[in-house]
Amino acid sequence: MATTPTRTDTCVLAVTGTADARVRVTSRGGPFRVVTLATGGGVARVALVPTRALLLAGDAVEVDCEVGDGLTLQVQETSGTVAYDMRGGSASWSFAARVGVGSRLVLDSLPWVSSAGSDVTRTTSIHLGTDATLLARETLVLGRSGERPGALESRTTITRGGRPLLVEELRSDHLAPQRVLDSVLAVGTCREPGVGSPSPLRLETGDRLWRRLGREAHETAAALDPVWTALHRTPQSSDR
Repeated sequence: MATTPTRTDTCVLAVTGTADARVRVTSRGGPFRVVTLATGGGVARVALVPTRALLLAGDAVEVDCEVGDGLTLQVQETSGTVAYDMRGGSASWSFAARVGVGSRLVLDSLPWVSSAGSDVTRTTSIHLGTDATLLARETLVLGRSGERPGALESRTTITRGGRPLLVEELRSDHLAPQRVLDSVLAVGTCREPGVGSPSPLRLETGDRLWRRLGREAHETAAALDPVWTALHRTPQSSDR
């Protein structure tokens, strides 16, 4: 049986402080152009702009991210990712981050779509330093409109100080007959979303995970967009 060649493509992104109290963003490699949208006050906001079609058979996409102590990095996707029909092949996607002491990472992701015929292993691994916070939005869509879902295995590991906060493995067949899983994860002292918001799942650590299963992305978004908007507001000192 023929095998699909693997193309490992790694994007490295780092945010560090400078001697004059500025924030420096550095990046190299990978299938993304990292565009710095704004810096100041210990905060860097960047956009990931794809430079080619993603995700194809044989792709092994890696994003490696580091946030220096006391800094905030906001990562914004400019387009969702579509895992295309791989015709018997497979691909992988990995996001790994190390978030320094007292730092904050915000991941503003657009929907991930697993088209019919795709086969992807998707891994998220985030290591938080002491007093670090994490805010992340993730929407998994299994199949484009009117088609069968692709095969997706999604693994998530969040740790603080080497101790696990969240360890999860999901496969696309776990979600049937639903086709959309929308999530907002808030780790650390993030603000409350407000009265009337959906109730979250409370992790053992007290951190919060909001989730909605549905048939269509706009249905789940209607429930969780207000939560994300409220949590995503620029944090005040009391929120850190």
